[in-house]
Amino acid sequence: MNTARFFSQNFWRSGKPAFYLTVLLITMLFFPCQQTARAYTIVCPKADKPLLLQARKNNISLVLKVIDKNELSELRIERLTRQGEKELIIDVLESQKLNKTWYVHYTLPLKKGTNRFRIFPDERELKIRYKPVRTIMNMDFEIPAAYLFHRKEVIPAQCSSCHSKKLPKDANLDVKQLEKSSDYSPACFSCHRQLISQPQWRHGPSANVHCLNCHQQKKGKTRISILTGRVDDVCFECHVNKRKFKESAHVHGPVGTGDCTVCHDPHGDKYEFQLWADGHSALCIGCHADKKDTLRQRVGFYSHGIIEGGGCIACHDPHSSPNRFQLYKPINALCTSCHTSLQGVTVGHPVGNHPLSGKTDPRRKGRELSCTSCHNPHGSRFRYLLIGDLLGGHVCSKCHH
Repeated sequence: MNTARFFSQNFWRSGKPAFYLTVLLITMLFFPCQQTARAYTIVCPKADKPLLLQARKNNISLVLKVIDKNELSELRIERLTRQGEKELIIDVLESQKLNKTWYVHYTLPLKKGTNRFRIFPDERELKIRYKPVRTIMNMDFEIPAAYLFHRKEVIPAQCSSCHSKKLPKDANLDVKQLEKSSDYSPACFSCHRQLISQPQWRHGPSANVHCLNCHQQKKGKTRISILTGRVDDVCFECHVNKRKFKESAHVHGPVGTGDCTVCHDPHGDKYEFQLWADGHSALCIGCHADKKDTLRQRVGFYSHGIIEGGGCIACHDPHSSPNRFQLYKPINALCTSCHTSLQGVTVGHPVGNHPLSGKTDPRRKGRELSCTSCHNPHGSRFRYLLIGDLLGGHVCSKCHH
C-alpha cells in the first residue's frame, strides 16, 4: 500500500490526526519525493560547473542524448542576456538516431566573457566563459574550469559509433590518395571539418587530414595533445629551413618567444600563409597599434607611399634580419633602393655639405646619421615625411639649435 493511500484511509478514522501528521512530516523530510528524471543527458560539454573555453573560434558544440521521443520535440536551447532574458533560440545543427537513442547537436555562439544558455524542457542552465585567444602562449589547460574535450581520450565510446574513420559523403576529399599516408587521421574530420575544408589558405597537415602530426606528439598514445607554450620546435619539424630565423641579430618578438601562432593559424585562414589578417599591413597593426594612423588616408597627413603599396613587409622582414628593426637592408641602402637618385650620395643632401651617413646622429643617442634622422619612414604631418616644418627651419633646428 502506498503512503498516500495509507494516510487517506487512516488519518481521520484513527482519532489521532496529530500522530499521523507527525509521521507524514518525518516521512517527507527523510524520504523526499523523487523528481522525474531528465529524459536527456548532456554528452558534451560536461556542465556540472561553469566552463572556461579558450579558443580562436567563438563557438562550442553542445550534444544532447535523448531517450524519450516525446521530449525530442520539446527540446529548445535559448541564449540568455546578462539579466537572464531570452536573447535568441539556437537551432539544431543535426540529429542522429542510433538504436532508440537520439544525439542532438547544436553549435552555441559565444561572446567574450560569460555566456548563459537555458535548456528546455527542464530549464537547466549552462554557463560558459569564453576567452578569445590569438596565441596559444596565453592558453592554460591546467585551470580546473578549462574545457578540453580530448582531455582523457580521442573519442568517447558513446560517440565512436557515428564519429568513426569513415568520412561523410559530402567530405569532398580524395580519400584513396589520403589513405596512402600513415599520418591520415579521418576520425578528426567529422567534428573539425570546418578547420579542414573552410579556410581559403590551409596548412598542409590540416588540408591532408594529418591532424596527429601535431596533435599527438607522443606516438602510440590515445590522448590528443593540444599544444601550449612554445610551439616553434613542432613547426620546425617540417619547416626546417626556418630555424635560421633565430640566428639573426634582430628577431621579431613572436619568433623570439617561439610562438608562430601569433600570426599564423596552424589550421588555415583566409589570408595567404594562414595569416588571420592581410599580411601587408593589417596584421602588423594588430600589435603595432601606434602605426595604425599611418595607414589612414586623411587630410593633413602624408603616408609613406610604400605602405599603401607593398605594406610593412616591403621594408621589414616579418621573421628576422641582421639589420635593426628587421629591415631587409641598412637604412640608407633600403631607402635608396627606391629613391635611386641618391644612391652612393654620402654628403650634399639636402644642402651643401650636409652628411647622409658616417656621422653620429645628434638627435638620437647611439645611432648613426641616416635618412630617418630627418624623415619619418612611416608618415608625417609635414611634406616629404619630414620630422618638422621646413618653414622657419623647424626641421633643421631639431639638431642645429
